[in-house]
Amino acid sequence: MGTLMKTTFAAIFWCALLLSGPAAAQGAAKGAAPSDEWKALIQEATNLFFEGKFDGGVVVAKKALELAERERGPGHPSVAASLNRLAELYRAQGQFAAAEPLYKRSLAIREGARNPDPSALSQSLNNLAQLYMAQGQYAAAEPLFKRALEIREKAYGAEHPDVATTLNGLAELYREQRKFTEAESLFKRSLAIREKLPAPDQSQAALSVNQAASSINQLAVSLNGLAAIYREQGKYEAAESLYKRAIAIIDDSRDREHPLMAGLLIGLASLHLRQGEYASAEALYKRAIEISENSLDRDHPRMAAALQGLADVYSARGQNAAAEALLTRALAIRLKALGGQHPSVAATLEKLAAVYASLNKTAEAKQSADRAAAIRLSPPRK
Repeated sequence: MGTLMKTTFAAIFWCALLLSGPAAAQGAAKGAAPSDEWKALIQEATNLFFEGKFDGGVVVAKKALELAERERGPGHPSVAASLNRLAELYRAQGQFAAAEPLYKRSLAIREGARNPDPSALSQSLNNLAQLYMAQGQYAAAEPLFKRALEIREKAYGAEHPDVATTLNGLAELYREQRKFTEAESLFKRSLAIREKLPAPDQSQAALSVNQAASSINQLAVSLNGLAAIYREQGKYEAAESLYKRAIAIIDDSRDREHPLMAGLLIGLASLHLRQGEYASAEALYKRAIEISENSLDRDHPRMAAALQGLADVYSARGQNAAAEALLTRALAIRLKALGGQHPSVAATLEKLAAVYASLNKTAEAKQSADRAAAIRLSPPRK
């Protein structure tokens, strides 16, 4: 269970980049046309999002939201699009509490439209589901994913890229719950859709560039998700091949310091750790930490996955004092972002308990183990 949990945040963060494509700008398609100034702002915010420049994206998205509200009023599609983009940027930063009301307001606007736009509506459903999944609220996330999938299949057919996006989200939800059979089937279906897509037309505008970026990201997340399943099933050779293919895709299409690369490296590191390849795992985890520190806040939830993985390496080598320091930091990050009842918090506490026991810190070991057990025994979050 621990190895799966330590990569959860990497996958969750990926989905923040994967399920928020150019439909954000499409949300303004109905009603009075938004201004050219708003279009430029929302495009800039979208570009910054896909470049992994989230702090700058928040600043621009706030300007877009303020302008849309001033120009068109609080219920206009351009306001919904601005809210969605700002929420996505907050979620990518791990600021889940700030993201949730924005998602809900965007969804309410889109649901309340006289003739709801299926692209915009399904996007809002998808993104809110992703947020709930990140918070461990699996029962709340699943119906949203399923509703988004139904809308997209009805509107665009079963082979549309947006359908593949939702399949990835639902697959990740099942993977986190260790429903590997269901998750594998959905990841494979999504992967098949993506692999059939034609190469992007380089002459298209910036929106299409972002669509191509989203498609590349989605292809990589399908590979990453399948690799994680195979790792858990002990199919190490298949898992490594998929991890390396995903890394190559991002390496060829992104800045090597892009946050997405860190998520992939964490996955491959966890595989090498499972195989006892400690030197390789250590190097990969350290590289993932370096990328994350350069591109995200030091207290971003995804950082906890890399810190915990590196702690596992040190623990396996008997370097328990070093492992304790890393796990303590990972726990603080997860408690701040997720609260005290999230399964990932329990996973970190369990590892801390084992390290404390190795250091003969009996009281601390018992306290951590008891806290973890209480989380595991608590009812599923709604």
